[in-house]
Amino acid sequence: MRDVLPEIQRRGAQLAVVGSGQPQHARMFLEDAPLDARVLVDPALKAYAAAGLRRDLGATLHPKTLLNGIRALRGGFRQGATMGDPWQQGGVFVITPAAGALFTFVSQTAGDHADPADVLAALS
Repeated sequence: MRDVLPEIQRRGAQLAVVGSGQPQHARMFLEDAPLDARVLVDPALKAYAAAGLRRDLGATLHPKTLLNGIRALRGGFRQGATMGDPWQQGGVFVITPAAGALFTFVSQTAGDHADPADVLAALS
């Protein structure tokens, strides 16, 4: 979402990132890649469970994970040390107080990301 963050903000929305690590991991994340967003941590994985996000070995070690890793490398991204729960998959949600969830994306494997165009469309 980093590349579309300015457009997210122009549309009046705010980005929040929730990691599965500890508070020091959030600080390290922001030092490594500054981001104009709220960065939170949920080491107990309660928000992940409430959102119905996947947590399993098979999703992390799935063959598509290798393809996602190759795509990331080609895009100039490098995997650093794992901080937090390596088996926990992520997701993307567009949520409003009035309408609730306008968009939901649940990652099926490690490196499976929502299409930013779909997120922006939900903000229209």
